[in-house]
Amino acid sequence: MSVFGHEPRRHAKPSEVENSRVRLRVLFILGALPAAAVALLVPAAIAMPTASLVSMLLAACVATYAYRARVNYHAKGLTFWDLAGMLAFIGISAGAMSEPAAALELFGMTATK
Repeated sequence: MSVFGHEPRRHAKPSEVENSRVRLRVLFILGALPAAAVALLVPAAIAMPTASLVSMLLAACVATYAYRARVNYHAKGLTFWDLAGMLAFIGISAGAMSEPAAALELFGMTATK
């Protein structure tokens, strides 16, 4: 046991690696579903701020899962940390491309001068 109360990392068995690959594929699909729902269901005026918000929330959820599951971020190939980073990048990019008035409209506010 380490100083921080976590168990030391252990090497994954082949069955654990396969299970994590299946979970990662499922998670990528689950991450794409909200983006598709935003594109189809949200009015065009607030689509970018909504996509940003959804992507950032998903990034936080995936990063929390990766942390709690003690996913090795130094592992070869794609990990949940990579997915969280990709979702955060999408969220930041969508937020940067959205108009401030559209972001205010997303939360039911209007811009005043």
